[in-house]
Amino acid sequence: MQALKTMARVDFVLLFCVLLLLIVGAIMVYSASSYRAELSYGNSAHFLARQLVRLVLGLITMMVIALVDYRRWLIYAPLFYVVSLALLIFLFTDMPFVHMVNGSRRWMRLGPMTFQPSDLARYALILVLARALYSERDFLDDFWRGYGKMLLISLAVIIPILFEPDLGTAVLLTMVVFAMFFLAEVRLSYLIASGLTLITAAMALIELRSYQMSRFDNWINRLRGGDEIGWQVKQSLISLAEGGWLGKGIGNTRQKYEFLPEAHKDFIFSVIGEELGFVGTVLVLLVFLALIYRGMRIARQAPNGYSRLLAAGLTLSLGLYAFINAGVALAVLPTTGIPMPFVSYGGTALVMNLGAVGILMNISMQGSRSHANSVGWRIYRKRLDRPIFKR
Repeated sequence: MQALKTMARVDFVLLFCVLLLLIVGAIMVYSASSYRAELSYGNSAHFLARQLVRLVLGLITMMVIALVDYRRWLIYAPLFYVVSLALLIFLFTDMPFVHMVNGSRRWMRLGPMTFQPSDLARYALILVLARALYSERDFLDDFWRGYGKMLLISLAVIIPILFEPDLGTAVLLTMVVFAMFFLAEVRLSYLIASGLTLITAAMALIELRSYQMSRFDNWINRLRGGDEIGWQVKQSLISLAEGGWLGKGIGNTRQKYEFLPEAHKDFIFSVIGEELGFVGTVLVLLVFLALIYRGMRIARQAPNGYSRLLAAGLTLSLGLYAFINAGVALAVLPTTGIPMPFVSYGGTALVMNLGAVGILMNISMQGSRSHANSVGWRIYRKRLDRPIFKR
């Protein structure tokens, strides 16, 4: 009886949003990849079949994790962190399981499957920070003993991802980390100083890589109203424009005929725009907004500070990935190679994202409305009103 009462407190709105996105994603993956699959494998449903297998695996993972007390994941967070960091380092070796694509060391090949360690590292870092930021909350005002240690823990994961190279994931993970620092009430002066330093270092690194500098220059040129535009972004905008208000209908995209590279992966939002129109893209973004709202609501009602930071970090990770992917497709952000959670074709990312939802579901089972007023915007508003560099 107690188990049933606990299960009844699962955030079913969150679960519905995720399932809806998975259904939309499966349909769009098939539509966007059918032509390429037919040419390459003689089976138009090749990518769809692989996506469905991963989807089932991810759903099983989500349900299993949802039934495990989130405190167990926090206990083993240091182990996950060390394992993920070791995997990231192994990517820079010449071991046979390291799989390189276009000079990037982002994947490991395990038989017929590929695994992306950065997806595990992202959530391992969120788990470790949720645990460390709350347990060390009394020392966060001390830069070297508190905040500096948290920053080093984060950079130890972010820097290897940056040099894979995977600038988009590194930047997004940095944004999630700084959001968790803010929620943990780290001094704003620390955040501003270290944030500006990291931005300067990132810009210096971009200048050393011609292809990344070209993407950045194209983006700046677009913002200034210039005509120069990359092929992927151009095709993405064409796809969105041709969709109009209501779209051409499911399966009627022209961009799947090899016009838009990675149409079923990084630019699937453009395919949604072409087939479902402006209305379809807005509805998808509204579902993600609902997911973010429910995730932050779970964080506010979480039973303690550990789970509050954990739920917020997981939610922000999913939300930022979704809206930055949409921003790239709309040409308002530089091309990053970031997939849209639950919608884009993928393996490791899909399973890990569903695992993150499982943790959110478990926290929601143990949450209480009595905690909803424990942390609110009023507290952070007071922090913003304080002098930034006051000691």
